[in-house]
Amino acid sequence: MQADTQGQKHYIAGDVEGALKLYQRTVELDPDFAAAYQGIGSAHGALGDHDLMVASFAHAHQLRDRMTEKNRLNIELIYYSNVTGELDKAYSVLLRALELFPRDIFFHRNLANTLFLLGQLNRAADAEDETARLAPSPLYFSWAAFANIIASRFKEASSWLAQAEALKFDSPGLRTQRLRLAFIEGDRSTFDRIFDDEAHGPNRVLFLRERSRLEAQQGHFDSSDRLQLQASKLSSDPEDISTGRVFSALQNAEAGRAIQARKTQDQALQSKLERNRRMVLALSLARSGRTDEATQLAEEVSQEAPLDTIVQKYLVPTVRAAVKLRQHDPAAAIDLLQGTVQFDLADTQSFDYLYPVYIRGLAYLESGDGRSAASEFQKLIDNPGLCLGSITGPLAQLQLGRAQKMMGDEAAARRSYETFLDLWKSADPDIPIYQQAKAEYAKLRK
Repeated sequence: MQADTQGQKHYIAGDVEGALKLYQRTVELDPDFAAAYQGIGSAHGALGDHDLMVASFAHAHQLRDRMTEKNRLNIELIYYSNVTGELDKAYSVLLRALELFPRDIFFHRNLANTLFLLGQLNRAADAEDETARLAPSPLYFSWAAFANIIASRFKEASSWLAQAEALKFDSPGLRTQRLRLAFIEGDRSTFDRIFDDEAHGPNRVLFLRERSRLEAQQGHFDSSDRLQLQASKLSSDPEDISTGRVFSALQNAEAGRAIQARKTQDQALQSKLERNRRMVLALSLARSGRTDEATQLAEEVSQEAPLDTIVQKYLVPTVRAAVKLRQHDPAAAIDLLQGTVQFDLADTQSFDYLYPVYIRGLAYLESGDGRSAASEFQKLIDNPGLCLGSITGPLAQLQLGRAQKMMGDEAAARRSYETFLDLWKSADPDIPIYQQAKAEYAKLRK
């Protein structure tokens, strides 16, 4: 129990690796110490070891009758959230748990996780705020800042970061959120200072990955690719390397960089990928025209997780719709995405960024329904925090311009094109979708 308690203290303080060692020591002393397996699962999840996280949570669930009522409720909701993916059951357990333990920080934390998966971003941010208020720490303050950024509540995120600084809290998570907020606010000096401070530190791989995503969002693909390669050379974690590859493949596919996308996809296909990363790869394959491979991956994941809400209601339908769109069947794509609407804003730990909305908007465009397409793309524009790190955010401005042109509103279309071209004013000149946008805008001006 002493080892388990110390593990919790290390985890809350942001020392996840130290916590994992203590939790593992706990189960060495007592292999049936159920709560320790829960801690091990949480630590593996924070470190990106998805398969080990699932196995640990499943083992804790098997031992739940040995737990106190509070711990039993906690592992039940974690099991439903992270192992089977049955969000309705997880949410029901949470409601019961919060009735019995209204000030318990772990239930508030898990409420936030569940609400993120359900796409209820404001409620998720409120839950993270409450967690940080109940248990001030670098970890919970960083999560509160992150949640508010995702919910596009940037003033609230800034407030949490200011409070953390006043309390002299520091962690890689807090510094990551400061980097993201500086990017959003256009504070280039702060952004560069944070990155330069981290460039040679122990967390340099994390910050190289982060900057790579943000460079791609601005159309700086050559720079993004260099940063990805640098991070991969420095990393010894296969999970980290595969994550970098699949997201790079998706960004390149979306921008029309077919050669770069295929090269990265081929590398990723040779790797052992956990479920969420396989779905990112599947979407990139679909968006670049490799529809048979995309379909195969999506079907494999669908069969593996038949009860998982996000897999069945968000990830798989989006990949299937992207395949139909590539096959020039927009009506089928729209139909497939009808069931994803309630989860459009989900933060899934796979591909997020309102991707069902983006694909639905493209399908409406191809079907000639500019008004419906414009409505979809406006959703991405209205949620910049959720789109952070993906080119779907700026591309939504371009697609909105195309939809407005289809509707006959050329003045509005010109403004949307100009917004996109301003966002990508320093983009690499050879990006296919950027070249298309400039050519289309030139015709509009005439």
